[in-house]
Amino acid sequence: MNQISSLNTTSWLLALLLAMAPPLWAEEEKPAPSIEYLPLGSKLIVNLAGHHRYLRADAQLMVTGKENLERLQPYLPVVRHTLITLLSNLPPEQVVDVEQREKFRQEALAKVRAALDQYSSSEGLNDILFTEFLVQ
Repeated sequence: MNQISSLNTTSWLLALLLAMAPPLWAEEEKPAPSIEYLPLGSKLIVNLAGHHRYLRADAQLMVTGKENLERLQPYLPVVRHTLITLLSNLPPEQVVDVEQREKFRQEALAKVRAALDQYSSSEGLNDILFTEFLVQ
């Protein structure tokens, strides 16, 4: 009788383990796409609106996956043009304050996405990071 009860317990445990195990034919999980950074090339230098002051900025695009990085690279002139147009309309007061810069960064991201969508797609573009902001 003990052998039968032990056999039943073993069978139940084996059945439970098999039920919890993933099927052998299940696909392996793909790793999350990598985050890539795409520099815009040379620094952006513009006259600020209404004053004899200059702004020098450098920025990079944060992109998900190498395929998006390669797809967006030919559109860097569109991104640069969009940013130069936006930057040259800024009053100097707006680039000195950190909160105003953050608002500008968010506006720039929205405008760059719109420009990329006009010519191709902004898919994979996560953010714009300004790595230099110098006002003279």
